[in-house]
Order: sequence, then structure tokens, then C-alpha cells
Amino acid sequence: MRTSYITMITVSYINFWKDPSNDRWLSNFISNNIGPIKHVQPNTNPDILICSVCGNVQNVIKCNAKVKIFYTGENLNRYPPYNNMGLLKKTFDLIVGFNKTNIKENVIRFPLWLMYYPYYNVRDTSDNLLTHLNRRYLNNIVKKKQFLASCVCRHDRGGQRTVLYNEMSKYGKILCPSAFKKNIGPIGRTTKDKVNFISNGVYNICPENSAYEGYHTEKIFHALEAGTIPIYWGVDLPEKDLLNKKCYCFVNIRDKNDVAMKIKDVVENKERYIVDNVFVPNAPNVLRNYYDTLKEQITVRLND
Repeated sequence: MRTSYITMITVSYINFWKDPSNDRWLSNFISNNIGPIKHVQPNTNPDILICSVCGNVQNVIKCNAKVKIFYTGENLNRYPPYNNMGLLKKTFDLIVGFNKTNIKENVIRFPLWLMYYPYYNVRDTSDNLLTHLNRRYLNNIVKKKQFLASCVCRHDRGGQRTVLYNEMSKYGKILCPSAFKKNIGPIGRTTKDKVNFISNGVYNICPENSAYEGYHTEKIFHALEAGTIPIYWGVDLPEKDLLNKKCYCFVNIRDKNDVAMKIKDVVENKERYIVDNVFVPNAPNVLRNYYDTLKEQITVRLND
């Protein structure tokens, strides 16, 4: 199998979100791992058409492209018809997101949180995404803390943030700079602003906004980068093959007794949640497989 695509690769985006922090991460990944790229319009028959859920799927079907890649950073159950796997398989050459990798079905796991960091390969053992995050954690966990906890979010669609906020509030004030429970002024709009703010607290309330297979987003990684103890809920333990489960508090919001017990324990025994490495020993191999698989599968389809 050829490992690179020699000529200029034309890349276009359609139905993609507008967040400048990650809306061209895939372009940088392709240019760093496969070959030089040029951005073009969707109607010019690009080599690669990268699509998401922010528009009508017919926009994608009408476009001609050598390789159509679907990428989701969202819970697909909130974005029909993109929650129809049959439609996705019929429309796209690769389906990339939270679902477990299944090469035969053209499905690749490559979760959203990876795109919040400008690391496009993981083979440098001294400076890669894992070493960066753990270094930031170790620097911030020893920082003098100014308040008990924070919660930075715009809404509470499923009620899980309210459950955790109410229980945590029994032990002190929770600072909330965004729309949800807002009680202080703005902190800035960037990820850097968010991480810097929450690093001043001991804990960060950071549940997912919904449950979906493999749906673990950037929330817990920002909390760890900031050197806090994450108070987390999601479909399951987050990134079990990557994260050290001793460094966060997972709470089952559907069990009132579990909520009360877990919050009480993490407040009274915070030292037990502070670790030397937020990642498990095999994490480098797991992450390398994420990157290598995405590179290989794009390359194969370009070279067909």
C-alpha cells in the first residue's frame, strides 16, 4: 500500500461547523501525514469532501468527490437524519467520530477532543498530545486554588449539570461565568480563557450534555489540563483505554445515593484523586492507532 498521496490534494468542506479552533484540524492532519493540500469549493470535484451535520445531507449527495468523509463532533441522535447509519454508509466513504472503529463498515473512531490540540501525529515521545496534557495537569494541579469549583456551560438540556451543581453546592460556592447559573462576569471566549479560569478551582463540573455510544468530548480533558478534579458524567467511564480512572469522579446522575456518596467522597478525600499521570500505560499505543488508522484509511481511498 502506498503511504502518501504525492500530488496536490484538493480539499473542500460542506455542512461543517464554524468553530475556528478545530474547523480545519483535518486539513492540517492531511497535509502533515498524507500530502500537500489546496482548499477548493465543493462544486469543483475535490479529492476530499469533508462534511458534518450542519446542513442538508442532499448538499453532500449532489457533490462529486473522490473521497467523502463524514466527521461528527456531536451526538448524532440530536441531528437526524445523520443518526441513520444506513444513510451515512450509503453517502460517505469514511464515517469518522465517536463510534468504535470498524474498518469493514468504513467507521473510524477519532473523538472530537483530539481536535482541540495542534498535534497531528503522536510519534514524538517527548512532545505529543499525551505529554502536553499531562505536563499541563502536573503544573496546574499544584497551583494555589482560589475557589472550590467551577461550571462553564451555556445550558443544561438534560438536567445533569443541575444535579451535580446542587450537590456540589452543599460544600461551597460554584463559580459559573456562562449562561448556566451565571454568578460572575465573563472570562473570555477562547479555550485558553476557559482552561485558565477553571485552573483556579479544585474541581470542575464537566458532564457531557447527552449520552451516546463513545460520546466523550473535550470537557474532561479541559478539566484535567487545568489541573482540576473533574466531576463527570457520560454514557460510560470516559476514554477507558486512555484515561487513568483515579484522576476523576464519575457520578451516576440517575442514582441520588450515588451522587451524594461520590460528591462527599471526592470533597473529603481530594488527595486520592490526584495522580502522577492522567493516562494509562498503554495510552500511547491507543492514540497512535487512532492517528495511524485515520491516515491509512484516507490514503487507501485516495489511491484507489
